[in-house]
Amino acid sequence: MRFKRVYIEITNACNLSCSFCIKNDRPIHSMTIEEFSHIISQVKPYTDYVYLHILGEPLSHPHLLAFLDICKDAKIKVNITTNGTLLRKKGEELCHPALRQLNVSLHSFSEHEQANYLNDVCTYSRLLAKHNIHINLRLWSLENGVLSKESKKLLEEVCAYFQVEKPAEIKRLKRFDLEKYIHLHFEEVFQWPSLKHPYVSDTGRCLGMKTMAGILSDGTLVPCCLDSKKECNLGNVFTTPLKDLLESERVKSICKGFDENRIEEELCKHCSYRLRFSKGKESF
Repeated sequence: MRFKRVYIEITNACNLSCSFCIKNDRPIHSMTIEEFSHIISQVKPYTDYVYLHILGEPLSHPHLLAFLDICKDAKIKVNITTNGTLLRKKGEELCHPALRQLNVSLHSFSEHEQANYLNDVCTYSRLLAKHNIHINLRLWSLENGVLSKESKKLLEEVCAYFQVEKPAEIKRLKRFDLEKYIHLHFEEVFQWPSLKHPYVSDTGRCLGMKTMAGILSDGTLVPCCLDSKKECNLGNVFTTPLKDLLESERVKSICKGFDENRIEEELCKHCSYRLRFSKGKESF
């Protein structure tokens, strides 16, 4: 089994409380250096890329630089998703050979309106781009193909900063290049899956446990980056080797089901995001 990516939630604490986020209801925990090192040793045989995010703000973690060093030593490339509010504080640390890509959720801006936020994001985007790090400035606020009012204003300001014309076409998964290594990325608003949400179907496919997996801050293995509440708990990598978890009958059943257009897990039956994969595209 090989994954395109494994999501690692190094902390479930965040400095914002955005309306589009499902919010954390688990005990706050930030991984120790020992815990993170253990996880990297476990995932190394299965992937070349880790994404430091599920919930929480990864740039708030005090050991972020040490984590990047661990990944560099393991020859694993890192992607990070951030709200961007701490770039002025952590921007220099991110100029690291292990970092491949930084995703900045610009659509968080209306939730905090931090002074100099956009200027900081754009300034550090250019700094990181000089180190051949890709920057995805995300505007994941499309609703039926239309950007929110706040996102339209952000788009105008970002394009003005980089002195480019606004993109002529805006649609989900459309990438617009601002400069070399710096991109705008658009996506529709989505609903986080939950057993409390309406039943969707028991047929279909997804990439969970096929090309991706997630590990929460307490070590819980989940099938994808959207199971923030660990409602599909596949075991814990701190108590059971990842190899054993991946070879479990439950994981095999999930994968076989997706191969046969069948949904095995209850959480997946209540997930509307997986319907996007029917179009053969992904935006995780």
